Amino acid sequence: MLNSLLKRLRQLSRRIYVRVTLFAVLAVVAVLLSKLIAPLIPFDLKGRVGAEAVDTILNILATSMLTVTTFSLTIMLNALISAANLWTPRSHLILREDTVTQSVLANFLGAYLFSLIGIIMRHAGLFDEREIVVLFFMSLLVVGMVVVSLIRWIVHLEGLGSLTFTAAQIETEVARAVTRAADLPCHGAHALDDAQAQIPQSAWPLRADRCGYLQQIFQAALQDAAEAADFRVYVVTEVGQYLLHGEPLVYVDCAETLSEEAEQRLRKCLPLSELRSFEEDPAFGARVLAEVAVKALSPGINDPGTAIDILNRMARVLSSAGVGAMEEPQYPRIWARRLDPETLFEAGFDPIARCAGEDLDVHRTLQVALRQVCFAARDPRVAEAARACAGRALDRAALDIRYPPDLEKVRAASEPGRP
Repeated sequence: MLNSLLKRLRQLSRRIYVRVTLFAVLAVVAVLLSKLIAPLIPFDLKGRVGAEAVDTILNILATSMLTVTTFSLTIMLNALISAANLWTPRSHLILREDTVTQSVLANFLGAYLFSLIGIIMRHAGLFDEREIVVLFFMSLLVVGMVVVSLIRWIVHLEGLGSLTFTAAQIETEVARAVTRAADLPCHGAHALDDAQAQIPQSAWPLRADRCGYLQQIFQAALQDAAEAADFRVYVVTEVGQYLLHGEPLVYVDCAETLSEEAEQRLRKCLPLSELRSFEEDPAFGARVLAEVAVKALSPGINDPGTAIDILNRMARVLSSAGVGAMEEPQYPRIWARRLDPETLFEAGFDPIARCAGEDLDVHRTLQVALRQVCFAARDPRVAEAARACAGRALDRAALDIRYPPDLEKVRAASEPGRP
């Protein structure tokens, strides 16, 4: 249960409204805290800091931070729209969770609320002379926080929404999902390799109560629910799979009929959504990364250099993929499908191979990248999938490239030991 709670909290922390709310609450606490610290201020210090100085600082913060926050939100929105139009519409799922942007906006709004609350309390006469001294020094801390945030924001704006920044963010998310799948094969459960043979005849299907993608699996919470109600769960749906209303989501093997409360608890562990998530879906991340390359290869853009960069990023990420099963599952009451390496290469490399056309450099880089994955892969099934993908890509190159010497260069790139 703790692991599932931490996973949910981590996901919430990547939502901008959560960070903004936390900083707003801290701003209120900071103003109220000044009244508690005031008795510790020496009497001889209260005459050195006048109320005018505090009022000036608070007024400047209130006026400037509202403007800066509005302007920064406009910049963020323009960056999201630009990245969606130039690279891929799915890029907004990554950019909206950018931690630097969220922290900076939260700092700006927190400073604005701090100054606004301070002004209201000052004009209400709620601060005495010593409390004003505390408010003055806390205002200086807020000013320092704002200056640091402005510097971070200016540096961050150099790449926000650009191709390099967007591709790097997507690559990072894909790498996390791939690493998570390698470290926790089958989501930490038993491998469900043959559903017909492994699922008992007594098991009954829990059907989807809505249409949507299976975003992820909260394994720890699912294990706790299975132990509490004494049942076993067979997850026949892969993360990222789209289900229609009424399709089997999982099969449950239990001696007694589950209560409505246990069934709802089970559904919460397997959330369905209209959008896919990068969290436990490396195939989706690979597809989004490939979309950037496919769009770059379109006739209207014709940018093979971007496709080559994406191929190198894809090779770097998929070389660390793992698809095995755990010898001793962490969650013994759960059975889940293992990651199919073919889906990673079909989602990541095949779309680029289909759109490469007669471009020699893209086809050759594709073969080199897949050859590198074969050499560096930790899992033999990943290497086998890479070789199969290289064969398909070579067949497509043979159909697209009409100049024989160019085709020979592509074939040479696919051979081990050849440049």
